[in-house]
Amino acid sequence: MHSSISSSRAPTTAHVVVLLLACALVCGLIEGGTACGFGRLSRMEHRREAEYRRAVAMHRGEHSSSVLVAGNSLLLEGVDFPRLQQEAGPGLDLQRTVVEGTFYLDWYYGLRRMFAEGAQPDAVVLVLNPTQLTSGSVGGDYTAHFLVDRSDVLRFAEESGADRNRMSSIALANLSFFYGARAEIRSWVLGQILPDLPSLSRNFHSPPRIPDSEGLREVAQQRLNRLRQLCQDHKAELVFVIPPSNEDAGTAAVSQAAATLGVPTLVPIAPGMLPLSDYSDRFHLNAQGASKFTRALAAALKQALSAAQDHDQSAALDSGIHSFTEQTRGPLAGSSSGDADPALHESGN
Repeated sequence: MHSSISSSRAPTTAHVVVLLLACALVCGLIEGGTACGFGRLSRMEHRREAEYRRAVAMHRGEHSSSVLVAGNSLLLEGVDFPRLQQEAGPGLDLQRTVVEGTFYLDWYYGLRRMFAEGAQPDAVVLVLNPTQLTSGSVGGDYTAHFLVDRSDVLRFAEESGADRNRMSSIALANLSFFYGARAEIRSWVLGQILPDLPSLSRNFHSPPRIPDSEGLREVAQQRLNRLRQLCQDHKAELVFVIPPSNEDAGTAAVSQAAATLGVPTLVPIAPGMLPLSDYSDRFHLNAQGASKFTRALAAALKQALSAAQDHDQSAALDSGIHSFTEQTRGPLAGSSSGDADPALHESGN
């Protein structure tokens, strides 16, 4: 009697190929299904994708200034955006794009990608607190997929301080929607099972460590200058906004760094000015706090962007006058030389 071991057959090359094809098919179905379907299931993902598409489609306005307003959950929950647009008036056409859990490096490369894909706003308003501006952290694999252009992946990984294992993870996240968004998918599934989980998890956030003001100012100046240069290369004005906080985490140092560079930096509500009852946790505003901040931000934005527009118009006028002077100076200078028009000499005789 033959044993089951002796009667088993070794896998052939054909079996291995079939198995690999089956695995590739499963992976393809998972990748395609999540890429096409997750945005339909998750309201958060649907909002992100819609906002990103609108941001990339922005063009410079003829009768109003097109303004891209970018940031993280501090913008999402701290600003009533429809009301902000209403109070800003018809002179500003505002488009928001929010990716939660993001920092400076995410948005530097995110703006690079948006500009490369065709975004042409008149101004970029970036809403981050001082810690998020100066931190070396990044938003994770999701932002590597959603905000970073494929040509920038290695630079993004190097600047984030990734080792080789982390670099490979970032590269795979950039290529694959499922791998890049796996944490978001997991959070969505948990949110369906435990709807109060996001609110509960906020209570576990530790307060940010505040670096010394000199070091913070130096890092802030370097990063704001880099953001300003990126925007200037694409003919956009940079405006930096520091949202309200219940304690000062370096607002003065960032404001000083921005003033040195000439970057408009708005602090519509100074740290510690809002009562704790205006916060849903230690960082995010509730509806009551958002109402106050929205009103203050709208007034500050109108003033800052109108001043920037007046400065640009003045610069353009000065440039036109200088160009006209240079054009007219040549003939006038030539007329006083020995090669002047003979008719002028005849009239003088």
